[in-house]
Amino acid sequence: MPHYLLVRESLLPSSRCLSTQLLFLLSLTKAPGLSSRFDGKSTRNSADTDFEQRLQAVRRSALEQKRVEEIKEFGPIDYDAPVKTENKTIGLGTKIGVGVAVLVFGLVFALGDFLPSVSDGPTEEATVINKKLSEDEQDTLRARLKQYELTLSTSPKDSNAIEGAAVTLVELGEYTRAASLLQDLAKEKPGDPDVFRLLGEIKYELKDYDGSAAAYRISAAVSKNVDFEVLRGHTNALLAAKKPDEAVQVLLASRARLNSEKSSGVDIKVDGNGMEIESQEVDPIQVDLLLGKAYSDWGHVSDAVSVYDQLISSHP
Repeated sequence: MPHYLLVRESLLPSSRCLSTQLLFLLSLTKAPGLSSRFDGKSTRNSADTDFEQRLQAVRRSALEQKRVEEIKEFGPIDYDAPVKTENKTIGLGTKIGVGVAVLVFGLVFALGDFLPSVSDGPTEEATVINKKLSEDEQDTLRARLKQYELTLSTSPKDSNAIEGAAVTLVELGEYTRAASLLQDLAKEKPGDPDVFRLLGEIKYELKDYDGSAAAYRISAAVSKNVDFEVLRGHTNALLAAKKPDEAVQVLLASRARLNSEKSSGVDIKVDGNGMEIESQEVDPIQVDLLLGKAYSDWGHVSDAVSVYDQLISSHP
């Protein structure tokens, strides 16, 4: 029996896997040719033919088994079938929602510099800021304060000394003492809007938001014109005091007053002493932005959006 047949007979009954047997048998397909070179014969005998037939059967069996395993794992594959793509359509409602979102964000970024910032603590918008002073500056301010206090010791109702001492205390960051002096000054100058404006700013720094709103309210009442700084301070104080509904009413009344003054051509501003001074025009856009913010804090989002929509349509 040829040696390759002996190898074949010893391989097939073994416990090796089918694929290993197949690879080994494939490596022996040319073994008859090698044997014929040594024997000097070129024809195959019947045993060789029988071996090749069995080898082909083993190949087919291995390929069939592999195909069955792939079908079990992945399922049948149809290579001629077209690839299905999932068509996703965006509804009209989604498009409108995205458009509104883009519009709102664009408005916020475009007008962000004008949008008032409201928080429960002191803000950068307040005129009164607790600055870090050098020792020399503190010494200068304290020396000035002593001079005012000396004057008040002899003339306790001297309005100039009271005002000077109050402003100096503000610069030193001593807001409590400054507020006390300004309250005294308000009694001496009940018609001066600047006194109440400064008092409102100081009380806001002290987180007395109700007191701040009251001071701003008086300042607006005694003023002959709408002062945007007073209006903004009043709005911030009311929002910080959790009274957005009152802030909305104040802003609506101020906007109506501005429209009335604009239609009547009133542009003269008067100070606390009854002297005419240069008028400072109030920007209606800033007033509307304050109104939108107040509506938003109040939870009236639809009203806030309506105000912003009017701004966009009026100032495209």
